[in-house]
Amino acid sequence: MSSLPPTLPPENQAVSAYASAYEFCLRVEHALTNLLADTTMNGEEIRLHLVYIRILGYLLHYMPTRAGLDNLTHEIQISTSDNDLVELGQTYYGHILRTNPTWKAEPRTYRTSMQSYTLSQRRRLESYAIEKVYEGIYQCKQALSRDKFCCVISGSYDADALLENVELRNKYSAQVPRPENTFTECAHIFSGAINSDVEPGTAQKRDHAATIRSFGYCFGCSGIHDELKGANIHRLENVMTLDHPLYCFFDRLRLWFVATDQPNQYRVSTSDEIVPYKDKLVTFETDDPVNLPVPSPVYLAIHAACAQAAQLSGAAKCIEKYYEDMEELQEAMEVLSPDDGSSSGLLDHTLFGLQISAYQQGDPPANPSFRGASVCF
Repeated sequence: MSSLPPTLPPENQAVSAYASAYEFCLRVEHALTNLLADTTMNGEEIRLHLVYIRILGYLLHYMPTRAGLDNLTHEIQISTSDNDLVELGQTYYGHILRTNPTWKAEPRTYRTSMQSYTLSQRRRLESYAIEKVYEGIYQCKQALSRDKFCCVISGSYDADALLENVELRNKYSAQVPRPENTFTECAHIFSGAINSDVEPGTAQKRDHAATIRSFGYCFGCSGIHDELKGANIHRLENVMTLDHPLYCFFDRLRLWFVATDQPNQYRVSTSDEIVPYKDKLVTFETDDPVNLPVPSPVYLAIHAACAQAAQLSGAAKCIEKYYEDMEELQEAMEVLSPDDGSSSGLLDHTLFGLQISAYQQGDPPANPSFRGASVCF
């Protein structure tokens, strides 16, 4: 976790509204840092609040769109207290969590959570999930073809494609030196969880929350909900081919792409020394821009902003801890009866993981048993 720099980048610092909003973040960060010295206070809670504040501060540094900066600045300006600012930071933390919540997700997340549903509900949800999986498989194969059956960063060929395609295998074997081959993954820049914006409370509070908890509003890209709704989460602008280790780093916000001044060219960026290919230039190319478009520069820019804010603010470690806790809760649920009331709290907590992991391919069907995806961290 890194303290906020004293000023914004020059181009942002020159805008008085941005500078004023950042000063508010710096002041609250300073106050929270001082509270850490008070042994009577809850140090863990204060450190988490520091993460929330630093998320806001670093997003004022890295927000990729002017609309996103304006919206964030407005929300900071209407925060009337330090607690309001902490709550705003918590909201943006939730959006970063939603950016790609496949992190450490396992199939048993779906199976365990489904125990609380009736047989007919389970069948309906299982059928829905299978349908969405097949929709995604086609688009992932299209992305693999667009990416020339290679990881876009390492250039390693997809092993499955080589095994299945004789023509591709002959082309691969003729190269000197022969490139590496590996098993690749279809990496999503965003998951369907960015559309899970439900907030309980009064009508007035819900109206405001519906705006603030909108991923598109917060990052200045209002059309992103419609663009990525349902099966569109697999649209080619949102997916790319990565080998498995790089997929894991990208999925955990430890690797991101920073645009250069050349169209569709990016520099691989990371804050971790163990991540390979740092600073490598990557150019996304396609032989058919209409039917096989390359990843969206807007999506990649928002992902990069989330990744940088997550790493520098300390949110990434909090998210790792969140998923570790989720795994422990799932294990605990296996030995608790879902019918005797003893596991109700665990179930409520785990349902969020179900919503953003098992159904990230699209919006879940209407079901009275589903709760809103409002999370208190």
